[in-house]
Amino acid sequence: MRTAASFPRTAESGASLIETLVAFGLTVAVSAFALSLFTFHQRLARAQLDDAFLQQAQRTGHRELRRSLRGAGRGGIVRWMPGQEPRPELAAFVEKDVASGHPVGALTAAEGTDVLVVRGVMNGPLYWVEDSAVDPASGRGWVEVRAETAGGVSQSLSMLQDAGDAGDDALLLVAAAGATHAVAPITEVEASGRGRGRMLRVHFHGDPSRGPIAAAYAGMSRGVWPAGRMGAVVRVGVLEEWRFYIRPGDPGSGRGPQLAKARFYPGTEIAWRRRNSSLLQPIADDIVDLDVTMVRAADGRRFTANLVSTARAGDPASAALRVERTASSVVRLRNLR
Repeated sequence: MRTAASFPRTAESGASLIETLVAFGLTVAVSAFALSLFTFHQRLARAQLDDAFLQQAQRTGHRELRRSLRGAGRGGIVRWMPGQEPRPELAAFVEKDVASGHPVGALTAAEGTDVLVVRGVMNGPLYWVEDSAVDPASGRGWVEVRAETAGGVSQSLSMLQDAGDAGDDALLLVAAAGATHAVAPITEVEASGRGRGRMLRVHFHGDPSRGPIAAAYAGMSRGVWPAGRMGAVVRVGVLEEWRFYIRPGDPGSGRGPQLAKARFYPGTEIAWRRRNSSLLQPIADDIVDLDVTMVRAADGRRFTANLVSTARAGDPASAALRVERTASSVVRLRNLR
């Protein structure tokens, strides 16, 4: 009589315990390798996506910086009286490597970054003036601007009208020779006519005792206003001041650092229209550093700005997920001569 152990083993008898363990081990190893490969490619795809977003953010940021820098000094703000050296720092300058809590109005800039300050007639036209009157004794005056000049040049008056409605906006007045200028607060705008015959009479004053805004504007006009040496006013524009800075991230809300811009009344620490919303106009996310260097040519009349931004995305605790990019560009400041 045969026992169960004496029967020969067949293909259908099953695998031994050792074979089962070996097979299980191989399965686990292959699965672990596949999972590791999947995770690696997932992280790589995420890093590539982050890199693409950072590249686009830097393009957006540099485009806005270049556009504003090309308008720095537009209108002749850097030109003073004949014989005086120009003051390019009135149009563009940099606050380097700011300390923690560096104020941008009611907000703050990220520690160690640069703050770029730009002034000029950047977002509106330089208007041809039909008529003007200035009283050097009181510092008061007015200019008349028409929608269509006597020479047939069309001018959109909307920005000038809006500046008058807001009050205290800076009116840049350019003399006939183009070598002198003055800055004064707008006090009132009177409108008349319609269509191409529409005209604005813009009133202003140059009395620095009327407050910090008027005093700041008078400081930018020192030597020509209100001393009565301006001569005939031929062009006017709305002078703007913008500051570009890095807004620190907020870990509590999950918001990362941003490149942002703020608008002020020129030469003051007062937010434009006295609204905190004027201080925070985001441009690009995940920009962690801005480095700006102004370079003056040997002749002293040509300037360039070197812009370098650093963008970063991903989890700082995980090097595999962290992406960092550095971008740079060079802008020639053509209005600072």
